[in-house]
Amino acid sequence: ILRRRSPTREDTRANARAMKVTTSMLRRVVVFGGSGYVGSAIARALTLATTSPAVKATTHTTSSDAAKADAKADASDAVDIVCASRTGAPPSWARDEPWVARARWVKCDALDVAQCRETVRGATAVVTAIGGLPFPWLKAEEIVRTNGATNVIPGRAAMEEGVRRLVVVGASIPPFVPGLASYAEGKAQVEAFARDEFASESNGRRAFILKPAAVSGTRRMGGGVALPLSLVMDPTRAILRACGGALVENAPVPLENVARAAVKAALDDAYGNDGFTMITNKSLIEDFGGEVA
Repeated sequence: ILRRRSPTREDTRANARAMKVTTSMLRRVVVFGGSGYVGSAIARALTLATTSPAVKATTHTTSSDAAKADAKADASDAVDIVCASRTGAPPSWARDEPWVARARWVKCDALDVAQCRETVRGATAVVTAIGGLPFPWLKAEEIVRTNGATNVIPGRAAMEEGVRRLVVVGASIPPFVPGLASYAEGKAQVEAFARDEFASESNGRRAFILKPAAVSGTRRMGGGVALPLSLVMDPTRAILRACGGALVENAPVPLENVARAAVKAALDDAYGNDGFTMITNKSLIEDFGGEVA
């Protein structure tokens, strides 16, 4: 005669973990421009923020240790992170990094409405981090499109597909830097869309605009060549912050701070205003310098 074994405490924990994973997999964040300078940093920060202590634990942990780690894991542990770009591949310099394997890399033309709608379908948050510097050899309309439409079209696709959270990496444009009119126009277009069209308190949609000035970090160029922008930008930030006042809004902000702010806006349901939230450069510097929670 076979007797049914009574469920043990470990069985109960296992069932709870399975239920939690099933529920949390309903959360999906799509990052447009996920292979770029800022977008890849956001994708990496998302993987760090959504990998539970249990997943990070080594195979040598005891069952007691694993249970304690499980207790610390929250509902965002199994978030589906989708990185969308023209190539559909991670940046070559990062292919061997562990965080790359945690994300899904998909090919999507940000100017193609149908592709964008398919890419964002089922997402709980969409991040747009596409942009291009206003190099003098580029035409003005190309600069506007690269910084405007390539973010507006994915954002509108998200709105039409019922996504409730949109995070846009915008920019604070220093008034004393010449030659940025086309760049500023493109950024203004996506900011206006997020504020005036996507954000809707009555429909439960929230839009977040991050307004960094220059972003300090290590930019990877073609062939994996590292360009340490922080060597110049970090001392500049220290000087401008020491001067105080409005100059802080023009101080370079660390790349990691921008990424942390994007993660909080995408995942923290309690963060931000109902409707539209602007995260200033000063806030990015002063409020997002800690570790990702």
